[in-house]
Amino acid sequence: MKFRQFLAPAISLAMILGFTSSPAQERDSSIYEDPAPLEVARLLPETMLRSAQHQVTGVQAANGNRVVFTIDSEIAGHQQVESIPLALIRIKEILTLAQARSQFVQDNPTTPDEDRGKIKVRGDSFVGILADPFSTSAKVVGQFGSNVGQTLGELGTFPGPKGKTGASTYSNQAVDPVFASHRRNIASQLGLDIYSSNVQVQVFLDNMARARINGQGRAGITTVSLNQPVEVSIDGGKIDNRIRTSVLNQDRSDLFHRNEILLREAGVGEALIKKFLASTATSPSHKTAITEYLVFLKGVKHRDALIQAALAASNEVEALATVAMLRMFAHYHENWSPLLTFIPAGHLTLGLSRDGTLLVALPFDILYWDRESESIFDALNRFAEDKGILNKTLVLLGAATDNARNDLEQRGFQTLERFLYKR
Repeated sequence: MKFRQFLAPAISLAMILGFTSSPAQERDSSIYEDPAPLEVARLLPETMLRSAQHQVTGVQAANGNRVVFTIDSEIAGHQQVESIPLALIRIKEILTLAQARSQFVQDNPTTPDEDRGKIKVRGDSFVGILADPFSTSAKVVGQFGSNVGQTLGELGTFPGPKGKTGASTYSNQAVDPVFASHRRNIASQLGLDIYSSNVQVQVFLDNMARARINGQGRAGITTVSLNQPVEVSIDGGKIDNRIRTSVLNQDRSDLFHRNEILLREAGVGEALIKKFLASTATSPSHKTAITEYLVFLKGVKHRDALIQAALAASNEVEALATVAMLRMFAHYHENWSPLLTFIPAGHLTLGLSRDGTLLVALPFDILYWDRESESIFDALNRFAEDKGILNKTLVLLGAATDNARNDLEQRGFQTLERFLYKR
């Protein structure tokens, strides 16, 4: 998404109030940047760049202020994944599935004698399915009826890595409760999102749940060893625990009502709640995360602006960007300066902190300095001056270019990059 699209209503507001630069103030276009080659180490923590199971082999600019990572692994092959949040999720899934597959193979060695009684899919054992789940997923549907189709229907189908196919949809089709219970239990044990858009994750959960139903009680049981989390923990990890527990222990209907009650108690209007919870672009996991972080910001005025901003998401990448924006506000609120109020500005929401700082939280992978960036930050700068706001801080999910950082500094903005990573 281009910066101008992200902040279009803010631009209109700035123009109405007379906060944009005049033509005479505009500089020569030669000082503006175009997307350039990127260093992946500036965008992802070192521990996420490679492991025994994966390697991030490249990164390129895409969709304005987002990037696409190339990730190679035995589990998923050659993947192109858009945005920092989705890349972190995919890497974790690769590491988790690789270790879970290895454990399953150890627990179920394949020999002619031992293979008897093992669930087969037209000649393929589950060991083979785990090795190459895409090659056999259609066969699973053929042998086990519509279980896989039902499950994916319930969980929803998201657009591909670049998020260009539009919104996802969710089916009300029922799933066998025993089968669903096993899937949730396995996802919980492995730390996987039951609503993941990764087809390999969904096929894996289906396979392991079916194996348990057929007597392989240890299917999916393993101790997954991952690196220490690279992102900051809000409220001592309590929020993430509530999100994970709620998503795994409640079905979509229960999650809907739970989030509805919490949002209502937070003062969000009924019409806005219904629009948000009915959105097909955000999964139940996304909705629960957004709700939990909004609740954490108790006492901050105009929290409904965050839900209004969330409605702009049209696919998974944008939904994750919304979650990241709320996490950045929550992190700043908890560890920097408590927020007093939110100021709606299109897809963007501004914050005003107790110490008088105007806070701009951008869930961008990379911030270039171009004519649009200059126009926006000049407008924000003049807005701050008009309101008597002396301190201005920009928090970024990813990184800013050297030119962007320098020009922001000239306008009085403190820039905090990679804001959600542990220092």
